[in-house]
Amino acid sequence: MYPDRAVIAAVNDRFVALRLDHADPHVRPLQVVWLPTVLIADRRGNVHYRNVNSVPPAEFLDVLDLGETVVSLREAQYARAVARLEELLGRRAEGPLHDEARYWLGIAGYYQGGHDGEARDRAWAELAARYPGSIWTKRIPEPPPTTSDLAAN
Repeated sequence: MYPDRAVIAAVNDRFVALRLDHADPHVRPLQVVWLPTVLIADRRGNVHYRNVNSVPPAEFLDVLDLGETVVSLREAQYARAVARLEELLGRRAEGPLHDEARYWLGIAGYYQGGHDGEARDRAWAELAARYPGSIWTKRIPEPPPTTSDLAAN
């Protein structure tokens, strides 16, 4: 088990931890290629998030939050996803997974608000402003051209 009290508490409170033997043929479908690998799955066992190799405790808490967020989104638990992301972003001023968290916050806010494009755009504008070179910023789709844009061409 991870030797940090906050990580242990988060795992015990929010997850069912399993330690799998990578040589077991039942593990092969999980496509684990390096150890340790943390897989975050839904109740049916569908993996929605993975982290390869060890990370420091603060980042591991972020991994857990991101993994839970993606599962929550798949299960249409949008308020839970938003709350988890806000907790992640509020834990410290900056972190190496904050850009990814802001990307998912845009998606979670969009769905929580019943397809609220303004919530999505606010989160993604913050992502673009803070992390212009991030791969997560590059995933923000370009807005479709408006009729005035088309008329100008």
